[in-house]
Amino acid sequence: MKKSLKILSMLGAILVSLGGLSSCKNNTKTDEEGNTIVTVSLMNSTNENPGWLAQIDAANKVLESWGEKIRIETEIIMTDSWDTFYSKVASNMIGQVGGTIIRIAESHVPMMIENNQLQDITDVVNELKESGEYNNASFDGVAYSDSKYYGIPTGTQHMLLFYNKDKFDEYNLAHPSDQISYPSGDWENASTFSEIRDMASKLSSGEGASREFGISMGPYLAYAGMYSKNNGGYNIFDDNGELAIKTEAFYDVYEWFDALLKTDKSMPTTSDTSTSSAVDRFLSGNLAMIVDGVWQLHDFTTLTNFDVGVAAIPVGAEGLTSYTTTFVDKWVSLRNSRTAEEDKVVLKALQSAEALTALGKKSVGGFPIRNDCVENYVNTLDNGKLHEYLDTIIGGRETGVQVPYSTYYNSVDQRINQRMSSWITGEMTAREFVDYMDEVMRQGINGEL
Repeated sequence: MKKSLKILSMLGAILVSLGGLSSCKNNTKTDEEGNTIVTVSLMNSTNENPGWLAQIDAANKVLESWGEKIRIETEIIMTDSWDTFYSKVASNMIGQVGGTIIRIAESHVPMMIENNQLQDITDVVNELKESGEYNNASFDGVAYSDSKYYGIPTGTQHMLLFYNKDKFDEYNLAHPSDQISYPSGDWENASTFSEIRDMASKLSSGEGASREFGISMGPYLAYAGMYSKNNGGYNIFDDNGELAIKTEAFYDVYEWFDALLKTDKSMPTTSDTSTSSAVDRFLSGNLAMIVDGVWQLHDFTTLTNFDVGVAAIPVGAEGLTSYTTTFVDKWVSLRNSRTAEEDKVVLKALQSAEALTALGKKSVGGFPIRNDCVENYVNTLDNGKLHEYLDTIIGGRETGVQVPYSTYYNSVDQRINQRMSSWITGEMTAREFVDYMDEVMRQGINGEL
C-alpha cells in the first residue's frame, strides 16, 4: 500500500509538469445542438447511483433554464473503492480523458490539493456563501487551503447505530426474566459501552459459519476518534493539536473492542466480513446491530424482512455526550480541465434547489448543504420506515466530529489496517495495537512513511 500511495503522489507530480497541456490541447466535446459537454465521473455505488444520476439530470434541466449552452454527461468508473477510483482519475488526467468534475471522498482531498490536481473554485464557493442559502460552515474543512476553496460538499453524512428490532423482540420473548432494552436514541443519554456489550453478547448465537453476531463496529482509525471522544477523550488530537492516541480513553475503547471480538465473540472479525460484509450480514438478519452511516438509509428504509431501529453512538459512561463521525465528500473540478469555466457553472447547477431536491428524494447524499432542501430530505425519511427515529437521525448533525484528514492520513490508515489482523488474531494486545496506531501516526506526521 505504501508503494501504491507513493506512485499516486508521483502521478500528481507528473500532472504538475504537464500543466501546460490543458491550454494547448483542446479536447472540448460538443453535442449536435452546440452545447459544451462537461463529463462528471462517479464511483460505481449501486445503492447511491440513482440519487447522483437524478441530481445530474435535474442539474441539466437547470442549465437549460439558465440559458447555458452546457450539458452534463456521466461516466461511471467501475469500482467501489475510493483508492482505485482516485488512481483511475489520476491516470485519466495524464491522458486528458474522462471526467473533469468528480465526486471524491474527503480523505483524498488534501493529497489532491498538495499534488496540484484541483482547480481553485473560490469564486464559486464565495458566490454560494454570499447567497445566504447554504450552510456556510460546511464549506470549510479539508477543501479549504491557503485561503482558497477546492471543493463543494456533496452533503453531510454521519454515523448511527442501526439495530434489528425483531432480534431484540425475539430475545425478550424467549427470556421473560432477562429483558434487554433497545439501544438509546438520545445523544445526551446514549447507551454505554457495557450496556452495548451485554446486548451484543445476548444477541449472539451459534458456532462457526452459522454464528449470528450481536454487533459490528469497525475499529478503524476513521471512527477511533469518535469512540475516544465518547469515552471522555479526544478526536485523535487534543485541544492543543498534540497527538492523543496513546491515552487511557483510547486504550479503554480498544479493550472494549477486544472483549467483543475475542472474549464474547459477539462481533465479526475482518475474516468473517471478508466472506460476507457487515452490511450484508445485517440485511440478511445475521447481525443484530451495526454502526454505519446515513448513506445506508436508502437500503434500510426499504427492508421488508425485519424492522430497523436507530440509536446514538455508544458512550463510555453515563453522563457523557455521544459524538458521531461526520463525512463531507466533495464535488471538485480537476486542475487541467478542458472545460474549466463550464465546470464552475455545472458545480453551481449541482447545488441548485432542483438538483439537491432530486438527490434528496432518493435518500442519497446525506443532509443537503442548501438550507431550503433539508426539509425535503427529512421528509423522505419521515415517509419511510424510520420516521419515528427522525430526532435521532437529525440529532447526529449537532454532535459531529470530523476525521482529521491530512496529506499523510491515507498512508497511516492503510498501514494500521494492514496490522489490524495481528491484533484480532491475538498476536498483539489491544494496548499494543493502540501504541502501534500512535507510532504510525507520528511517522506520518514526521513524513517518515
